[in-house]
Amino acid sequence: MSKKFKLSLVVFIILVVSVVMVAGCVPKEKAEEEGKTFNAFLMEPVTLDAAHSQESEGIQVAKQIYDGLVDYNPETLELTAAMAESWEPNEDASVWTFNLKKGIKFHNGRECQAEDFVYSWSRVASKDTASEVAYHLSPIKGFNDCQEGKAGTLAGVKAIDDYTLEVSLDYSYGEFPVTLGHPVFFPVPKEEVEKWGDKFSEYPVGTGPFKFAEWTHDQHITLERFDDYYGDAARLDKVVFNIFADEETGYLEFEAGNLDDCQIPMGKIKEVQDKCGERALINPMLGIYYYGLNMQTEPWKDNVELRKALNYAIHRAIITDVVWEGSRVPATGIIPAGIPGFKENAMPYMFDQLKAKDLLEKAGYPDGKGLPKLTLGYNTGSSHDKVAQAVQAQMKEVGITFDITGYEWGAYLDKIQAEEITFFRLGWSADYPTMDNFLYPLFYSENAGADNMVYYNNSDVDKKLLEARRETDEAKRRKLYQEIEQIVLEDAPIVPIAFYKTTRVIGEDVNGYIRTAMDDTPYERVWFSK
Repeated sequence: MSKKFKLSLVVFIILVVSVVMVAGCVPKEKAEEEGKTFNAFLMEPVTLDAAHSQESEGIQVAKQIYDGLVDYNPETLELTAAMAESWEPNEDASVWTFNLKKGIKFHNGRECQAEDFVYSWSRVASKDTASEVAYHLSPIKGFNDCQEGKAGTLAGVKAIDDYTLEVSLDYSYGEFPVTLGHPVFFPVPKEEVEKWGDKFSEYPVGTGPFKFAEWTHDQHITLERFDDYYGDAARLDKVVFNIFADEETGYLEFEAGNLDDCQIPMGKIKEVQDKCGERALINPMLGIYYYGLNMQTEPWKDNVELRKALNYAIHRAIITDVVWEGSRVPATGIIPAGIPGFKENAMPYMFDQLKAKDLLEKAGYPDGKGLPKLTLGYNTGSSHDKVAQAVQAQMKEVGITFDITGYEWGAYLDKIQAEEITFFRLGWSADYPTMDNFLYPLFYSENAGADNMVYYNNSDVDKKLLEARRETDEAKRRKLYQEIEQIVLEDAPIVPIAFYKTTRVIGEDVNGYIRTAMDDTPYERVWFSK
């Protein structure tokens, strides 16, 4: 890790530490009730295969089953060692050497060694795997050959010996280790993948603190403590993720005492805060809630005035204060506060109906006349319909009308990626705490159809994104990312709505619980008091 990178993390620590300390406070005098099962809230995930970890629900579970070379301190998000004991770059940060801890076991009992990373990362990069998030490995030499089916193994990943992994990149990349906390980099045992084939997602095996036991779709996922875990052993016997179609039903179960944590549904924020006090975890989070506009399809294509008109037509503060009860803050750009390099008021789009109408006229749709029939898509179950209704009403005032339609989460993502839904709601929360993680996945043209779901394509942005990754000077790198953010905002492929906050509530006897600024929980730290 370079010294310059350490400095950036220190800045970040100062920004986020106050966010999570409430959740982390544990009165030492409490007596622990050993073991027990933690009943958590979850919505149906798309997959539990680390190679396809694309969405929030699956990632929450994956982070319990799998581990990687690095992790993030849950209270500060500082980069920490996990399966790697240490790592170091060459002089220009284009080759990284990771020294693995010895004796780490997969849940099937076999030791995980350097060759398992070669296999797992090559599997992700393989054309046959068709990983939606393979692009995270794109800096590694040989990635394109794997994607094109010309090679079966990533040329840039080598097991020097059982416990030494060498990774060669196509360019200098000082932040490369920070990316490795994403589940797509977590190792899986080859023999288990070959045993289960396409069903590996139903029988995942990793090296994490909990091992997979059962997944009954739309009902629950059960994990059990892995007693041979190399780190601090989990204090719980089991974690059961109870699956709900919506937060309202889950919260009824929480109130009935059948859940130990739950997402707080919209309309209940103030009530839960008053009732539960510090057990309601409403804290800033590294995430953005936005509406996407497919840049390849009409009427969004080649009509920046129309896209900007939508941005000026929304009164974000009314939505965050009234609809979300203050559990979100109005978006002021793409990068949320807390990320090193965050720029205050990065975007010019304030609520201005006159400007929205003027832009609508310049777009060729005066008072909305001539606009084709529009439909806004959203995923059901998290009160996105209420936000959509509020936005629908605000845009109608300037002449932009549309219908709204809800879809089941997995099918919804498929339809967006297939360009069947071209006006849609999505959110993005940090996989790792850098500006790059908000700009490269969402707006690099080669990620179109993956996390770049608006199919944004700007050669200047592409060039600057790669330039920023290669830049080893921290100040210059941040300036480049800020320039990129400005260009994207000017092109308006998305309508930023709000920056997220965590909205979780926990039971009275739950201790050691932290909801991180990346909206996940290390359940191995959780315990119950008597």
